[in-house]
Amino acid sequence: MHPHPDEKSLLVKARQGDAPALEELYRHYVEAVYRYMFYRTGDTMVAEDLTAEVFASMLTSITRYRDYGVPFGAWLFRIARARLADYWRYAKRREKYQLPLEEELENIQGFASPEAHFQHGALLDALQYLTPAELEVILLRFGSGLSNQEIALVVRSNANAVKSKVFRALKKLRGILERKEEFNQEEGLI
Repeated sequence: MHPHPDEKSLLVKARQGDAPALEELYRHYVEAVYRYMFYRTGDTMVAEDLTAEVFASMLTSITRYRDYGVPFGAWLFRIARARLADYWRYAKRREKYQLPLEEELENIQGFASPEAHFQHGALLDALQYLTPAELEVILLRFGSGLSNQEIALVVRSNANAVKSKVFRALKKLRGILERKEEFNQEEGLI
């Protein structure tokens, strides 16, 4: 996720309570925050609620935001991580990370062929085998479009460590998918 091209001036205005500046920041980041929440919870309504909570927190604390080496996007995703942690801590259902439901798969554009649909479903299934830390870096990198540097700021690490975590998680995913494909071929499922 790249910063808004006019982010510095928007932040100055937003800290002064300028509604159009706040709205522009919201529009720029809302989709990435929602995707992060959705892939972490697997529930559209929960993801919408948590996304709303993130931006409500942003509104109440924007006056305290200062760019001390942590870009606004990273600061916003720190809020998102905190809201998500609160959700899991207080949720009545303590299920392990769910992935999108079949109806959500149908909403994804570009999956016209059954093979492509199957491959996407296999990927979503494979994500369940990642550790929470691996899942987080994969979702921040590919689900929300953050760079390794931005992820490092969100998870309070360094870019090289994040790059390594992403590489290892992708290698693990590749292995899981290959084993599943071999199994499916042996069983005559593909």
